Amino acid sequence: MSTRFAYALILTVCGAVLNLVLYFTGWQTDKLATGHYFMWLQEVIMAVVLWRGIKAVRAESPGHGLSYGRGVVSGVLISLYSGLMSGVYNAVHFKFVNAHFADYQLACLRPDWSASRMSAADMAQAEKITRLLVTPTAQLILTPIITVGIGLVLSLVIAAFLRRPFFGGTSPSLRAN
Repeated sequence: MSTRFAYALILTVCGAVLNLVLYFTGWQTDKLATGHYFMWLQEVIMAVVLWRGIKAVRAESPGHGLSYGRGVVSGVLISLYSGLMSGVYNAVHFKFVNAHFADYQLACLRPDWSASRMSAADMAQAEKITRLLVTPTAQLILTPIITVGIGLVLSLVIAAFLRRPFFGGTSPSLRAN
């Protein structure tokens, strides 16, 4: 198993465990109004796993060097693999584990919509879109896109800190020429 895939698997499992903990503690159901703040933990977990994953890729390279581009690519690949696996998990989670998540989410959103004086027609349209976004199909499509987007931004920052020149010769990209 490649290092990138191993860290993607770690990231996916961490995300699944976080979803299950939030669900079973009620932060993804009855207490969703305050529980959505815990979803920021996913970004913190992602940053830590990407940091460790990119650092592991650097440790595997000859001379323990890592170019900025290779660091970014490694982080994006970890995010892509994790996004694909997480999309499958989220589809299962919102289909079988928390099948009424849309109802909980709408219960949280309706007061805000009313406070902003949305019309009944706009609320009905917003409700339709909200329900659509938590369908298994939408989760299969949106989760990888969102995960790669966030992973790209984090990787751009993390790779800047973890880049290291190659020692003991030229970089692998220059050896091919």
